[in-house]
Amino acid sequence: MTRNTGVGAVTIAGALALAIGGCAASAESAQEGSVVPTDVQVAGERADKGRLKGAEDAPVRIVEISDFQCPFCRQFHDETLTRIDSAYIETGKVNYLWVSYANPGHSQAFTSSEAAFCAGAVGKFWPMHDILFERQEEWSGSPDPYALFVSYAEEINIEPESFGSCVRNSLLASLLLRDYMSVSRAGISSTPYFILADSVAIRGAADFSTFSQAIDTLLVLKGAANDDEIEQP
Repeated sequence: MTRNTGVGAVTIAGALALAIGGCAASAESAQEGSVVPTDVQVAGERADKGRLKGAEDAPVRIVEISDFQCPFCRQFHDETLTRIDSAYIETGKVNYLWVSYANPGHSQAFTSSEAAFCAGAVGKFWPMHDILFERQEEWSGSPDPYALFVSYAEEINIEPESFGSCVRNSLLASLLLRDYMSVSRAGISSTPYFILADSVAIRGAADFSTFSQAIDTLLVLKGAANDDEIEQP
């Protein structure tokens, strides 16, 4: 794991502007309901918003660059993300954005990201995100995980036919390609990779202590820290 501060991280964040520029609204703004829209523009806009969580006016934004088939991304999900969510996202201190980097070396990386974005088109990106990491061994070992993804969608009450059509027809491929090109232009080629407040970069499945130290420092610099001790779950 490496941690960099200063110009390098700012440059990286700037290069990702295309990936994060469309996410001004929170996931709650996505249309309620279980049927994935068939209109590419509508579905894409909702999926783009759906991968953002936390208060819009949170003082610190974290961008996670990730791949659902990456074992280290799963490690971060299992060991660290829940604690960041509890201590910082749910408390309004952090706004969190997930960006796809479908590693060409991972055979199901692209399709699994499509599954997450198709779920995001009905406001259920994060439930699908969690399932994909929790069951990574199940679907990543399948030569054709499509049926598994549809079954996951049914579990979280997404209408399976519309979801299956979205994944099968690569309805949101342009969103994944936009992410991929933005990440590549930034010179990032490994996952997970994190950019905090456009000023700090953390590479690898860092532990909660590493993130909390960086976030707390950024909160102080932004004058957003309060007098209460931040809960360390």
